[in-house]
Amino acid sequence: MIEESRHEKVCPLCNKVFYPENKVVQKTFCGEEVVCAPTVEKRSSSECRVYDFCSEECVADYTEKTPECTYEPGWKKLMGKINKVSRSSGIAGARPHSIRSACK
Repeated sequence: MIEESRHEKVCPLCNKVFYPENKVVQKTFCGEEVVCAPTVEKRSSSECRVYDFCSEECVADYTEKTPECTYEPGWKKLMGKINKVSRSSGIAGARPHSIRSACK
């Protein structure tokens, strides 16, 4: 029995199912929590990924609705993540002698 190697994709804008073998338009967008359109194509960045669209119209509409990326230094992103984790775990407001009990 021959198994077809066709994979269905779903367009992120119109939710239409299509096959990438027939027609696909690819565009790179960045962001972990909030997706944004990069000013230059950055496929090598860890935050960016390639999205598959069913048509050029969907790419244009999605790009219009997506805000443009603003540059934020890596150290600032790291400090933001550390702050978020420390606030959610209760370490941010704890005194040094009570951190051991907050971590349990």
